[in-house]
Amino acid sequence: MKVVVATVLILVVFFTSSLVLNQYIERSAKELTDMIQKLEAAVQEESWEEGQMHMEKVVEQWHETRSMWQTFLEHYEIDVIDIVLAKVEKYVTIEERALALGGIAELELLIEHVIGKGEFKLTNIL
Repeated sequence: MKVVVATVLILVVFFTSSLVLNQYIERSAKELTDMIQKLEAAVQEESWEEGQMHMEKVVEQWHETRSMWQTFLEHYEIDVIDIVLAKVEKYVTIEERALALGGIAELELLIEHVIGKGEFKLTNIL
């Protein structure tokens, strides 16, 4: 009987912590995506000073989020986001609209992919 109780308790702790972690990842990804969309709007309008300001906020938020995500997510995904973010930062600095918008779209897609991988779906379990 003790084994059953211990097993159930371990499963409850595991699933609860998984849900909490998933909520954190979704929330932090949403914050990042919101900031990236503000950056995208500034780049669309070619408001480069505003874009640079939003870019700095995105980079700052990413560094905070990155430290936590590294603990729980695959490093490959984080590395790809780092690379794309560095490219976008450079494109905004040199005021290259088309490349910046392409990089921003890629960045949004990568973050959405991280959210999708964390969801409880049959395809993610198998």
